[in-house]
Amino acid sequence: MRTDLREVARTVANDPTSYKLCAVCGAIVDREAVSCPDCYAYRFDTDSSHVEDAALDLAVKPRRAVSHFDLMPESCEESE
Repeated sequence: MRTDLREVARTVANDPTSYKLCAVCGAIVDREAVSCPDCYAYRFDTDSSHVEDAALDLAVKPRRAVSHFDLMPESCEESE
């Protein structure tokens, strides 16, 4: 089952210092990530106000990209 983007956005907006933005594709990733799981880039924007803005945008805008989660087989999603 796909995750509700509004719920994800709420989680990120409540704690933006735990996340960062991929400077290439704009994905919101965990602060500890070394590379972006969506595009494999390694340049990030760590400004928490930018992360929070991206989370708020995520909550209201339609998806523009395919996430690595979208490419996972349904059987893998159920085990998470």
